[in-house]
Amino acid sequence: MPLHRDSITALLRDIFQQAGLPEADRYSSHSLRRGFATWANANRWDVKSLMEYVGWKDVHSALRYLDAPDPFAQRRIEQDLNKTQLIPPALPVRLGEGEGG
Repeated sequence: MPLHRDSITALLRDIFQQAGLPEADRYSSHSLRRGFATWANANRWDVKSLMEYVGWKDVHSALRYLDAPDPFAQRRIEQDLNKTQLIPPALPVRLGEGEGG
């Protein structure tokens, strides 16, 4: 049976309740989006990369999911929005890769 978009929250709450999370009935799919956006922001993803990864087209949608853990985060977010190039988060590179063999 296909998963309906309105069943996600009920499914999450059941899983969280079974996992023993306190107040499992307070979680929703919004919690997952906010949690991921908060994690990405804490790991210094720029807003443009986050928007591209998640699929947000509107910057206002993205910003409502970001909590500013430090007083300078808003300034960093605004600076990121002014960049013209999308820069994905850095990925680890193994020694010897990209050196022609």
